[in-house]
Amino acid sequence: MTGQSTVIVAAFATFALAPSDAAAAPERATLDAWQQYITRVEAQLDRSRGVTRSIPDALSPAGECVPVPSGTISHWHGAVFLRGITLDRLLTGLMNPGTPPPQADVVASRVLARGDRSLRVYIRLVRRAIVTATYDTEHQILFTRHSPTLASARSVATRIEEVGGSDRGFLWRLHSYWRYEQRPDGVLVELESLTLSRSVPAVARPIAMPLVNRIARESMTRTLDALKRYFERSA
Repeated sequence: MTGQSTVIVAAFATFALAPSDAAAAPERATLDAWQQYITRVEAQLDRSRGVTRSIPDALSPAGECVPVPSGTISHWHGAVFLRGITLDRLLTGLMNPGTPPPQADVVASRVLARGDRSLRVYIRLVRRAIVTATYDTEHQILFTRHSPTLASARSVATRIEEVGGSDRGFLWRLHSYWRYEQRPDGVLVELESLTLSRSVPAVARPIAMPLVNRIARESMTRTLDALKRYFERSA
């Protein structure tokens, strides 16, 4: 539902190839660069929200890794068309039960708090790519109805703890943005997902980046495909 697991693998698969002895906590300059990037992305999403998009022929993930001071931002986006359902039905299904559709990366989830347009959700995420990383996470999700045919959701991870007591710097921040547009025969769903992780040394980039991009693309495909299967099966 909220894209939490979509690009985590792009964060930790990169750095598993180049372990570091540096402290895992992000530096001030790293967090400032993250906030500046998020501000630009959110402004662009606001400007383009009402623009009509083409329906993709298939799942279409794409993305990149952006270096920032002492960190890396992984930014991925994709889209899927859910046939045979309405926007009202989709939003109802997302809010109730409020947990993500079944997928391999999510091993536990529950709703911690619920409002008229918001959810606070706990999710335990497990990713396996070179190394295994497990996280206990909490996410604040806000749904906004812009018109009878357009809605969006913003999900921000308010808690990210690597299970086992250590923080290897694979995942410091996670935001996800969803856009839902009613079409005559279904709903177009778009996902924009961003993570912040520690930087990868230059010597490892030629090896790490092709692997990271491949795995991240596969991860987003699984997330969108899980959403498609869940709602089209219940339509």
